[in-house]
Amino acid sequence: MELIGWLGLGLFQLFYIPQIVRTVRTRDVKGLSLFSWAVLCLGLLASLAYSVWRSDPVFIAGNAMGLIQSSFQLGLIWRYRS
Repeated sequence: MELIGWLGLGLFQLFYIPQIVRTVRTRDVKGLSLFSWAVLCLGLLASLAYSVWRSDPVFIAGNAMGLIQSSFQLGLIWRYRS
């Protein structure tokens, strides 16, 4: 089951890549909600804190990587918004 958890973590991380690549290439953030990405970052931060408390390496890694990627996207939205 732990292997399935790591597989899921990898698949979840793939979710962020197309959006980040598109935003970096086009600098177009129309249609992307600053508020929604901020809420996602806060949710991942809370989940990270919980997974650290539970000492669960799969969820610690997943939440940390998700927080990094979503924070990067949030920064791009903030930078490129009109």
